[in-house]
Amino acid sequence: MRVSLLLQISHKDKQAVSQISTGIKKRMKNEKSFSDIVLFCIGTDRCTGDSLGPLVGMFLQQANVPDIQVWGTLERPIHALNLKDALYRLSLMSNPLVISVDASLGITSCVGDIQLVDGPLRPGMGVRKILPPVGHFHIKGIVNTSGILDAMVLLNTRLFTVMQMAKVISQSVILAVKKK
Repeated sequence: MRVSLLLQISHKDKQAVSQISTGIKKRMKNEKSFSDIVLFCIGTDRCTGDSLGPLVGMFLQQANVPDIQVWGTLERPIHALNLKDALYRLSLMSNPLVISVDASLGITSCVGDIQLVDGPLRPGMGVRKILPPVGHFHIKGIVNTSGILDAMVLLNTRLFTVMQMAKVISQSVILAVKKK
């Protein structure tokens, strides 16, 4: 499963929402046909750095966008313990377009960046978990630096940064879907 970086931009960039939404829209056009759009937001509210996905899911759910199904919110997160069950339920759907969202760790200069990546997301890589891939393409938010104790780094990530990134990602998805 090859992945390729389509876009990387700081969540603070004034053009972030516009550029990410345009990238999502372009990538969606590459899919021949799909029955539904599923935003598969991975993470947990028990760890600040890993709450990006559920926060995006919550913001999208609150926006009540009619054209997408949101899986994974603060209330009902998708995480390592229930991922396989969620993927099974996803497999029962008829040809959905799946866009995965998750937090990531990276180098210091990239913290706060949002990446749009073609290909499936490999959740758990930052904390060395082996989990099944998910999505036709995915959105990653680099919430903190990668290092020796990545699980501790995720626990000590600033909530403000994660919230701001989640707002940019959710606004980008909403704009991309409305551009249909």
